[in-house]
Amino acid sequence: MGNRTRFTHPLLRRDSWTLWEWWVLATIAGEIIGIGIIAATSAIASHLTAINTVTLLHIVGALEGTVLGLMQWLVLRRYVKHAGWWVLATMIGAIAAWLMSLQVTIVLILIFSNNVSFVTTSAALLKAVFWLGAWVGAVLGFAQWLVLRTHVRYGALWIVANAFAWGVGLLVAWAGAMLVTPGEFRFETALVGITVGATIGVVVGSITGIVLVGLLKPRLLRHREASKGDRPHQ
Repeated sequence: MGNRTRFTHPLLRRDSWTLWEWWVLATIAGEIIGIGIIAATSAIASHLTAINTVTLLHIVGALEGTVLGLMQWLVLRRYVKHAGWWVLATMIGAIAAWLMSLQVTIVLILIFSNNVSFVTTSAALLKAVFWLGAWVGAVLGFAQWLVLRTHVRYGALWIVANAFAWGVGLLVAWAGAMLVTPGEFRFETALVGITVGATIGVVVGSITGIVLVGLLKPRLLRHREASKGDRPHQ
């Protein structure tokens, strides 16, 4: 039998960190910083009377999108040409998602208000939170798809993956919000924020990372074959 090169799927490799692992780590970092940006922006805005909601959403979306896009770009640039557009696409997508989903703000206000009761944490509210997160993810995924579509086949799956991932992610954010006291910023609050941000990063990064590996598999195969070809023969 002739020698056949066997391709080991990146998710199963153990010799080094894989694309999926780096993607999850990058998303975790982006979400932890993003949670910090939201908290800091909200705290500053609470002391400003001249700022309106739309301006605040622009600021939060731009900052959070830029950070997340930059973290993911550090990983994606090895596999996609002109990946620098990813940062811009993510920033624009995040701004659009915040602006087009003002209902998310209403739900978060409800969550953080002192009037939250166990009645409001019904299946209907959980479904609303999930679908609002799915909407945010779909908008963000569409913006990023504009960068991916020229490099991969079936790139529309990226939009679906982001919609589902962010739907679950917003449920995690909702659960974390229930653990903090409104208006109080203490060590415990910061710890919850970091934990929630990391958990959202794991959820979103894991789901979208699996899809990303699948979309980039042909490119990863070429990278692996090229690296084998560059090795000196024994």
